[in-house]
Amino acid sequence: MNIKLQPKELASTKNALKNEWMRKQLNIEIKIVEGSRYIDNVTKRKIKEYSLSSQKRRSFLMYCIRAHLENDYLLVSDLIRLIGISRAGAETMIKECDEASWITIKRDNGNRRKIQASDITVETYADYCDWLWRIINKSDMRNLSASINEIEKLEQTFPQKY
Repeated sequence: MNIKLQPKELASTKNALKNEWMRKQLNIEIKIVEGSRYIDNVTKRKIKEYSLSSQKRRSFLMYCIRAHLENDYLLVSDLIRLIGISRAGAETMIKECDEASWITIKRDNGNRRKIQASDITVETYADYCDWLWRIINKSDMRNLSASINEIEKLEQTFPQKY
């Protein structure tokens, strides 16, 4: 059997697969912003609610968690630059999270504060990642992505139009 692939048919199929991938990704993001994940632990629930309350707070916690995972600390000036917030905004988040014990603060030799997430904040994020993995795995996005990749490989075998 001799099958002749048509570039337009492949492009159409790829677009349909990408649209399905986009729809599934959108559904996952909606679940995230709706806060549809229930958490029994009060402290972890408060961390989740705080991180979903604004993009800046979410970014603040994510940078602090990454610093913890990398066994590093961030200076206040680093956080201001990375998040794009004012010093006053940074100080508010630091105060809120420090009082809740969601971050660890150390001082360097120059008495500058160095910040990273506390263990409970990292544990909360690990729980979130487990929840997210289950949703993504159930969505079958991996197979969609693999199909899109295979189509793109096939498209590279066609002569290029100039």
